[in-house]
Amino acid sequence: MTKKAANAEQAVQIAAGKSIEASLQNTFAVGGILLDNQSGTVICALHNNVLEAFEDSKLFLLHDPTAHGERQIVDWYFKNRKRLNLPDPKQLTVITTLDPCAMCAGALLTAGFNVGVSAIDTYAGINYNKAFDFPSVPSTWRSIAQSSFAYYGVEAPIRRAFRGGKGAAFAQQSISAPTYCLTDTIFESSVNDVRAFDNNSGKDPSKLSNPKELPRNSTVRKALLDTCSEAFSVTCPKPRLPGRELAQVLLHAAKKAHSRGGAFNSVAFLDPFGNLLVCLGGLEERSPIRTAFLEVTRAYAHIRWVLMNHRDKSVREQAGDVLTHPKYGTFVSLYSPDPNTPQGLMIMGAYGSTMEGPIPDTFPSNLQYVLLPEGISHAEVSEMAMRLPPFYTTGVQVAPAQVLDDGLIEEVRSSLQK
Repeated sequence: MTKKAANAEQAVQIAAGKSIEASLQNTFAVGGILLDNQSGTVICALHNNVLEAFEDSKLFLLHDPTAHGERQIVDWYFKNRKRLNLPDPKQLTVITTLDPCAMCAGALLTAGFNVGVSAIDTYAGINYNKAFDFPSVPSTWRSIAQSSFAYYGVEAPIRRAFRGGKGAAFAQQSISAPTYCLTDTIFESSVNDVRAFDNNSGKDPSKLSNPKELPRNSTVRKALLDTCSEAFSVTCPKPRLPGRELAQVLLHAAKKAHSRGGAFNSVAFLDPFGNLLVCLGGLEERSPIRTAFLEVTRAYAHIRWVLMNHRDKSVREQAGDVLTHPKYGTFVSLYSPDPNTPQGLMIMGAYGSTMEGPIPDTFPSNLQYVLLPEGISHAEVSEMAMRLPPFYTTGVQVAPAQVLDDGLIEEVRSSLQK
């Protein structure tokens, strides 16, 4: 039966139901819905799936660091837009129980949706300072955020006034204090539960075995090669100092993505041994938010999740012995995130979500790039990182940096000029 919402209270309650489902799944308790502004019809309802158990397993592992409700809704929309003849994003509202993080805010702005919010997240939310000035959003996009994002009022005894644009569904309306408290407290409780829960971040690099030494027919090697045919084709002697050996792999993936309609960019993921495990371009031709970084971090997390939940105990043990948590690896992008676009905000936010928290070694950065977009300076990229909400600046300490190897930069530039 299709659900409809006649007001903000009903809409947030439906989204809150999804947050309860997320809580029962032992992941972050956030839920969201995609709503038709004109009819109030709920087109799609999803919840956070960052942590997920595999089939009947009781072990909850990192399944997809980007699987926040809002990001999933955006991709769902573009996957089903033509088939379901869905309205334009400006005629729809993503209503979420929690203020979107940097990744989701960037995704929503990129796609053009209106946004309705219940609870505020002062740690990772895009409106973390409650000032509605969106300091993390690129300056040319702040007015768009202010016109498309709406924070519903909250009735007595909390008494929060509505603030936001007129484009969102049920603009100027309020929700009840109990509904607001549900969305706020269930998230806070879930964060504490997730942190206390052993979600198996994986072994310290010093205790890992090198996956390159696995037999060629091993399940782990096959899974990586099925995702990226160039896995293990490159080994950087110093994992945090990638060199010229990475140039052609990055360029090949970028050209492949561009040939099918995506952006000319790619991202490589290196493990602590310097092995190239995944290198992919984006799928922006399918959805404008499926950038290279999101494709790589999602692909690697899914491979690891499947293998560490494998029915064969020997495969599970092998995966645990050789596959690192992303926070111990190095991401190398052909081009840096563009600080003047919401996609740039989204990518930095997705990196923060992938790290989950403080990273072990902050120098050299494990978020690196070879080249800057035309007209963009290193200072502008760094400034965007420093404007992010507290989770990213004081927790993860997001600090994108250009690769230190001049040979890698020179070879890429030379290849692009040919």
